[in-house]
Amino acid sequence: MTTTDTIAALALAVAVVAAVAAIGSWRAARNANGAAQTLSRIEQQRLHADLTPHFRCTVVANEARSTAMLRVHLEGPPGLLSHGTIEITASLRNDNPHRGDGPQLAGTRPPEEVRAHIWEPWKSSADGRDDTGRTVAPQQLAIGEWTRYGLTPTTPPPWSTTTTDAWHRDYANEPVRLSITARSMGSEWTVPLEVPVTIETGS
Repeated sequence: MTTTDTIAALALAVAVVAAVAAIGSWRAARNANGAAQTLSRIEQQRLHADLTPHFRCTVVANEARSTAMLRVHLEGPPGLLSHGTIEITASLRNDNPHRGDGPQLAGTRPPEEVRAHIWEPWKSSADGRDDTGRTVAPQQLAIGEWTRYGLTPTTPPPWSTTTTDAWHRDYANEPVRLSITARSMGSEWTVPLEVPVTIETGS
């Protein structure tokens, strides 16, 4: 092998080593970038979970159970103080989200009609409610503030043979199942709650 051949071979070897090193560096950088993105995503999820709003809710009905008042208090967490006011939307949850999913036999109601009915003891009577009384218009709350919503008893669906009195007896001891959606600074949280009903007795 001549000196020229030796030099060419050495140059090729150096080029190969450099190429391998470059590929290794690229892979390391890509892996590091992927790890950084994963850690950032995990941290964002943790921060989002840490800022989940804390609500304290009560429902007080009059002795005749003809009306009730839902009170929603935004208690925390302290990390939300920097967000100022939080937009909240209170909705009544369906006690059985699969209701209406069964076989569609002749004479049965459409699934969307079955699911639209409020299978709960109470519905909203507050201003800004939707047509069914399930959801109330959004409100703004800051940490430490509260709001309240009027409630009225629900009735059996129009296609049911259940009487109103029997319906009310069936739901007499059921809690109010809420879903409160909170939004602030591009973040959104959905908080499910079950609130027992207290009967206000005369003194």
